[in-house]
Amino acid sequence: MKKYRVAVILVAVLGVAYWWVTNEMEDAEYHSEQIEKERKNQFFSELNSIYGYYYSSNDGSIQLFLKINEALREGEVTATLRVMEHIGNGEKQYKETKYELNGITDGKILEFFTTVDGESVKLEGHFDGDAKSFDLSLWMAEEKVPFHAITEEEYIQMSKDSKK
Repeated sequence: MKKYRVAVILVAVLGVAYWWVTNEMEDAEYHSEQIEKERKNQFFSELNSIYGYYYSSNDGSIQLFLKINEALREGEVTATLRVMEHIGNGEKQYKETKYELNGITDGKILEFFTTVDGESVKLEGHFDGDAKSFDLSLWMAEEKVPFHAITEEEYIQMSKDSKK
């Protein structure tokens, strides 16, 4: 009879322990899902509020402006990349080329696809913790290029400066 009581108590303790562990795991999973959902909501809200992203080489010979056209919470992103290349000192100092970008992001990684000289090109990058800056590989650069968020006013001023 003692063995039977011990067995019943052991089964009851194991049952309670199993229930408690399972409940804690479900609770932790729920909270981690909620935290990730909130992170994504904040990220995409910030991403969609940014006017654009800018990069300029140290000597100013290349200026890049990337404008996010649409960023969906599901991860789809469309953008336009404007490339300004310094070509001389004449009346028209810069050559401008625009590229349409389609890609994905989860708020951490960033992947775009575009067409350059008739060939499909993949651009890869990472956000720096929030939507204010990211790095991106480009077909014209050996290393990833750092982009930072700019306002519309900053963009207008940079456009005026590059036309001088």
